[in-house]
Amino acid sequence: MSDCEELLKRIAERFNCKVWVCEKVGKRTSHIPGMKAGEERFVPPMVGFEDEEYVVFVQVDEMSDQLKDMCGKVIECVRSDRKDRTPPRKCDT
Repeated sequence: MSDCEELLKRIAERFNCKVWVCEKVGKRTSHIPGMKAGEERFVPPMVGFEDEEYVVFVQVDEMSDQLKDMCGKVIECVRSDRKDRTPPRKCDT
């Protein structure tokens, strides 16, 4: 389990919510495989945090500042994790 998945699991347990990460693809979002935790809730999903590339969705009864901060940390983790796996670009020389 990656650090990001572990962080999602801790958020789900602490706030009794379902949480998942999506990547923005144009006007749509695409779920990132493995990046979810928690049980399905009967409340509409809310945006916990988003930037220009990623969105963290949560299903929770009440959004708190602490939850928003932790969702921001998830995006930092995902950025770091994906940057480490991206192969370096080859330049044409």
